[in-house]
Amino acid sequence: MLIMREATRAIHDDFETGLKVGRPDAGRDEYLSFISAMYGWLSPFETRLWQAEWPPALAPQARGRKSAWLECDLRAAGLDDAAIAALPLAPDTLLLDTPARRFGVAYVMEGAQLGSQLLARTLKPKLAPWPARWLSGYGENASAYWLSFRKEAELALDDPQAQAEAGAAAAAAFRSLADWFQARGAA
Repeated sequence: MLIMREATRAIHDDFETGLKVGRPDAGRDEYLSFISAMYGWLSPFETRLWQAEWPPALAPQARGRKSAWLECDLRAAGLDDAAIAALPLAPDTLLLDTPARRFGVAYVMEGAQLGSQLLARTLKPKLAPWPARWLSGYGENASAYWLSFRKEAELALDDPQAQAEAGAAAAAAFRSLADWFQARGAA
């Protein structure tokens, strides 16, 4: 896990600082921009990521529902199926061909759930009655899901080559996310 954290630290810090939804005055418009951008980035590869081979302890079917959470929020914002289908999608360029690369990309998504828990504290009250499903994430199970992911990543990434591959994949995923959010005006 340390290699993925180190590989993404600078990108993560810049991304987090630049997120419009993280500003103190953020509200509905910024959240809609955020979930639209996240949906456009995540939905092209989420199924491919979580339908690959994973340790059963990770519960990949449960983890592979984040696009559905975003769709729930988009519908609550008034978008219908046609409007959601018309949202711009990021190019699906992430390499997911090895377990190490999948762990690297998943690290970014699972870490985003931790960030959303923090964001929920300040933003969710401003969004009511909007359900803000994305911000709820795994709910009361968020810590357990993160600890499970960390444990399985440490077991799977047990050699320097796998660790380096996971770190490179995490950095590529984070760069792709940051570039997409910048292009969409959400950061």
